[in-house]
Amino acid sequence: YLRVSTVDTCKVGMAGQIDSSVGDMCLVRGQLVGVGRTCALILPLRKYIRFGGPNNGVSLHVAMTSARYREVNKVLSIHDGMHRGPISVAKPSLNGLWLVTGGMDSTVRVWKYNSQNMQLQATLCGHDGGRITCLDVSTTFGSIVTGGTDGKILVWDLRTLTFLRQLNHAPSKPMSAHDGSAKCFAVKSVSINHKNGNVVTLLHSTLCVFDINGNLVANQSPDVEFEGNHMPSCAIATDCPEWMELGIVAVSGHMNGDVRLWGMDYESELLILRHVVPENVHSCPITALRVSGDKQDTLLVGDKSGKMSACTTLKLDQLNASELTSLVAEVQSGSTDGPDCTS
Repeated sequence: YLRVSTVDTCKVGMAGQIDSSVGDMCLVRGQLVGVGRTCALILPLRKYIRFGGPNNGVSLHVAMTSARYREVNKVLSIHDGMHRGPISVAKPSLNGLWLVTGGMDSTVRVWKYNSQNMQLQATLCGHDGGRITCLDVSTTFGSIVTGGTDGKILVWDLRTLTFLRQLNHAPSKPMSAHDGSAKCFAVKSVSINHKNGNVVTLLHSTLCVFDINGNLVANQSPDVEFEGNHMPSCAIATDCPEWMELGIVAVSGHMNGDVRLWGMDYESELLILRHVVPENVHSCPITALRVSGDKQDTLLVGDKSGKMSACTTLKLDQLNASELTSLVAEVQSGSTDGPDCTS
């Protein structure tokens, strides 16, 4: 059971955007903080970076006020010429020490950040033209995953800064194949599970899970097809460990505002829909997702209109009599699995 606990509007990092899309979010002392589509939060520093400008670089801003910084959105530093063209996507590591950027020039660049300077560590080349659309980085497993408009999903070694492998995405339909004979779709999302190194990918309408060695371990059933307004717009991995057989391994956001939680059947190697967030808070494309909390019990959702919501898993003492009765009936029938991967 998930229940929406907070709803707010994204106001930080919105200047200059062509729309109100949310790009990233976090929960600080119960307050929902979000930044715009061309921004990414550096969580340990309470700051955010802004990318996509004509300077082909990034700027660093205040995301949350503190004793030192009283003004949200204040520019702290500007770093020009980081790519040969505008930066299309950027992702700081969870510890705030690394920044990975992808550009319109189809390259991926890895930077070390020391609160003052961006120090270039490597330029990674492997995508066949077009822009980099999504990426993720894990210092725990020393890996970077990137996706582009060429339909390729590439894995890189963060320690040696070299290419490791290409993930062969399993298409739900033959037209999604990347064999050169069919149309290639841009990769929408890549996301790393920081507990086991698994990678969740979203290409066109197909959600897949790969293990740390690049083996496909699960994809959505061929019977599950999304079309039109029901198409998934983004997806993230949770930090659900492999031994949690009934846990949630991935969350997908959809064009119509739906949010779906997926588990994995290890025997059939299929993703199983466990839960759909019941409260229709969002009615336009979901643009950002984040699982928050030490117990991974809070789901943050942002959409194209700038609306944000925080959904929390319910404890038994929070349910009313009718909800308890319904839950007991579902458990007895074996038809429910909790949305919290750690419960």
